[in-house]
Amino acid sequence: MIELHRKLLGDAVRNRAFHDALQKTVRPGVTLLDVGAGTGFLSFIASRMGAKCHLVEQENIITLARSIGDLNGIKNCTYRHEHSTKASYKGKVDIIVSETLGNYAFEENIIESIESVRHMLKPGGVIMPSSLRQFIAPVITPRLYDGINIWDTIGYDLDMSPAKAMSLNNMYVKTVLPDDIGGESNARQWDAVDFYKKSKSVRNGNIRWSLKSGTVYGFALWWESTLAEGVTLSTSPFAPLTHWEQIYLPLVTPVTLKRPSVIEATLLSDSRFSVGIDLSWTLRVFEGEKQTAEQAMSMEQGMYPRT
Repeated sequence: MIELHRKLLGDAVRNRAFHDALQKTVRPGVTLLDVGAGTGFLSFIASRMGAKCHLVEQENIITLARSIGDLNGIKNCTYRHEHSTKASYKGKVDIIVSETLGNYAFEENIIESIESVRHMLKPGGVIMPSSLRQFIAPVITPRLYDGINIWDTIGYDLDMSPAKAMSLNNMYVKTVLPDDIGGESNARQWDAVDFYKKSKSVRNGNIRWSLKSGTVYGFALWWESTLAEGVTLSTSPFAPLTHWEQIYLPLVTPVTLKRPSVIEATLLSDSRFSVGIDLSWTLRVFEGEKQTAEQAMSMEQGMYPRT
C-alpha cells in the first residue's frame, strides 16, 4: 500500500493539477469530503486553504494519514476508517474529492465511490473530478504484442496455446508510444462520465476506424479528467508523463489488413463494487458491407479454468 502512495505522491504532474484545482475551488470555511483519502495529501492541502476536511478511507493507511496530519499541525480534519458506502458523516459538504483513478480509469471503482456519497453534496457544490473521458486507438506496431506473446517461442516441442489464449485475454498496463497507435488522429473517445449526474458502472462503447492497410495488434486505452474549470489531468501518450500509464488490450491473433477496411471495437466495462473490474473487447473487420473477421476477448477468458 505505501508503495502505491509513494508513486502517487512522487507524481508532480498529478500533485500540481489537484493543487491548482483545489486552489480554484476551496474557500475558507468550506467543508470537503475526501473519498479514498489515502495518506491525506489532498485534504491537507485543502485544509491549509481553509477547508474543514472529512477523510474517508477503507484501508488501514488512514492511521498513517492521521499521523501525518498530527505531525504537520493539521487541526481541521476528521478521519474515518470506513468504506464510502458506509460513510458516517451525516452532514452536507461543499466539495467532494475522490482521487480513485487507476491506469484503467474505472479500476478503483470511481463511479460507485462518488455515486455513494453524491447525496451528501450541498446544492451548487463541487465534485472533483467533475468529468472523465476515455479514449481508444488501434495498436498498429508489434512491440507490445511481442512483449507479451512469449508462448510461440518457448520451444521444446510444447504447444502452449491454452496459456497463450489466457495471457492475451487480459488487459496490461503499458507505456504506449505515439508510433504504436499511428499518431493522435487515430484517437477516439469511447466513453464519458459526468460525475454530477447518476452514472452506471456498466459502460459500453462502439468505435470505428477506416484503415488502408497494415496489422492491428489490439487497442490502447487512456483517460482525461477535468478536475476544475481549466484544470485537466490526462494519461494520453501525447500528454506530460504521470505515474499512470496506458492500457493495452491485445488481440489473441493480430489481424492483417490487405486492402482498405473498417475496423470496429466494441468495449464492455463493469466496475461495480461487487465485480471489481471486468472488461471485454471485440474486434470486427469490414470490407464494404461484408464482415471479414471477428475476435472476442475478455478478462473472464483470461482467468484460470474453474475446476
